[in-house]
Amino acid sequence: MTTYDRRAFVEAYLDAHPKSQRGHYASNAHSAALREHQLRVLGGLQELFGVVLDSGSVPQEHVGLFVLFRGTASSLLAITSPGEGAAEAGLLYRQLAAAGVDEQVHAGLARIIECNEQSRAAHLDVMETLLAVLLGDRADATFTSADLAAIGVDDTAGPNPADYDLWEDY
Repeated sequence: MTTYDRRAFVEAYLDAHPKSQRGHYASNAHSAALREHQLRVLGGLQELFGVVLDSGSVPQEHVGLFVLFRGTASSLLAITSPGEGAAEAGLLYRQLAAAGVDEQVHAGLARIIECNEQSRAAHLDVMETLLAVLLGDRADATFTSADLAAIGVDDTAGPNPADYDLWEDY
């Protein structure tokens, strides 16, 4: 059973964000089903926490904070790793070695990955802090999968990748 605190609420928001690729594969059908599931979970959490995370629903006194929350989410989701999506890593490694730059490039990539992880953590910290303000007296609330189920949301019913042709788009 999953427990949902403020950090998990932020993660659910990020999962359901239109620019998120978290958990998505090549299959359009799988991605559509996953997005639908992520939106259901986010909707359930918004109901339980008592706040809808969109600019039309946030109280006027918090609109600026929500703009920063939303911008921070977009910034976090834009963080990528060099070489992400490279289909043939072996070829890349061979070419780096042949050029005699493999050690330098690997060291640089390791630094980039470390900085990206630090940046992701900082983004999440900012979003969690802003969400605490948006939640007000519910900032320390926690809910469970059972609480979601009680309002008709099954957080375990995401699509199974095995049920899809994940390479249908290729």
